Amino acid sequence: MYEFSGRTLSEAVSKAVYGKPQVGFDTHALQWPLHIKKIEKLSDHFPFQRKIISGSTLFIGEGNFSFSLGLAKHKQAEGFRIVSTSFEPEKKLSDTAYENAQKLVRLGVTVKTGVNATKLDETFKTRRFMRIIFQFPNVASRSSVCGQNPNHTLITRFLKSAGNHLSNAGEVVITTVDSPFYEGVFKMDEAASKAGYHPPRVFNFNPNRYSGYSHQNTDNEESALDNHDAFATFTFSR
Repeated sequence: MYEFSGRTLSEAVSKAVYGKPQVGFDTHALQWPLHIKKIEKLSDHFPFQRKIISGSTLFIGEGNFSFSLGLAKHKQAEGFRIVSTSFEPEKKLSDTAYENAQKLVRLGVTVKTGVNATKLDETFKTRRFMRIIFQFPNVASRSSVCGQNPNHTLITRFLKSAGNHLSNAGEVVITTVDSPFYEGVFKMDEAASKAGYHPPRVFNFNPNRYSGYSHQNTDNEESALDNHDAFATFTFSR
């Protein structure tokens, strides 16, 4: 998720550690693993609960609507400021998704189905939000798109589309599995650059903090949470 360059390995590593090249820096002198820089960046959690009460929020790709529902139940949350969407059309929602959608509506939340994350203009025209949240995006395919992993292409296109619907000082929030494999799949820094954002900030994500949250994949009823125990939330701004 982080890349440092230099004319030599020592120069690249010293830039990663100290922020600039160090004369005579010896990589063998390090007494701690290099990945500590990443761990420090992941030490905090993104404050979803606090953010949900400040400004309008759009949820994208809510497989069963459980994440947005849990946050919408916050005692200070205002339902009319929240829009929760799924990629699936209404007729293909699971029973759980349909029940959660009904609960959201009772809380005053707007629920929309059949929303394409890469073509938000089709649904929202010129409407803007303070934040747009996409939990565990995954196209469930390894067939390359434009010479890239399809998930990297999805993220890049989503960021470009979301940029048209952000208020001033707005942000895009994406949560994924935190592993070298997914780092290579999404290439978040590259996607941010292509879509015109600053490099993302990275936070830790613990699904157990969110009562009732049970992530569901779009293409099936499996969950990204089942076979992994480390997750990261990326925030993008312009």
